[in-house]
Amino acid sequence: MKEKKKTIIGIAIAVIIIIGIVLGFFLINKEKPKTDSIKFKEEYESLNDTIRESDGQKYNNIEVPEDNPVKYVSAKEAANIIKNKSGVIYIGANWCPWCRNAIPVLLEAAKNNDTKTIYYLDLTEYRNVWEVVNGELTKSQKEKDGYYELLEALDEVLGTSTYKIKGEDGQEYDTLEKRIYMPMVIAVKGGKIADTHVGTVTLTDEQNKYSNLTKEQKTELLNIYDELIKSSIVDGKCNLDNACD
Repeated sequence: MKEKKKTIIGIAIAVIIIIGIVLGFFLINKEKPKTDSIKFKEEYESLNDTIRESDGQKYNNIEVPEDNPVKYVSAKEAANIIKNKSGVIYIGANWCPWCRNAIPVLLEAAKNNDTKTIYYLDLTEYRNVWEVVNGELTKSQKEKDGYYELLEALDEVLGTSTYKIKGEDGQEYDTLEKRIYMPMVIAVKGGKIADTHVGTVTLTDEQNKYSNLTKEQKTELLNIYDELIKSSIVDGKCNLDNACD
């Protein structure tokens, strides 16, 4: 009887040990939540060596460092930074060819200026999509919360033109609202827009939006971003963060 009891206890202990080992292995190998830096890197690099379905063009390959200073924000958060804070905001999307050329240069400029935070808004998630259906302007994708608040915050730098699209009949239809184009980098200082830059730089006749920038073009864009980032610094006290409250 005692031997049987010892055997049962031994089996119980063995089971507990096995469960502990399995549980420990699971906890050690459990996937940790991705940081914004890693998420951004994977998001942009995921399109390397792929073809864009809309026009059959091949995306240019880019490398994004793991220690990049990107922090994701919503449209409402971006609007709040513009109205009340200081910092650098990048508005773009991983599928945008212009954005893919801009990102490595922007991150280099951030490193040169010890910028620890670049706020990133993926515009694809927030802006609306307009189409002309049966001769009528309609939204095939509705804007998300905060989009119009962001449009209002950027009103002074979006010019006076409203966004127009053409229907199959060739007629132009006016949405009666302004449009945010990508990539757009915004320097904010003390709740005011200090500087902005849309697009990259002028391309040569041999280049298109999928072409890699030349060394000279990268230098030109780097100088633009360097000055833009510097314009967001408040009294020299935010050059380590560029995210002053």
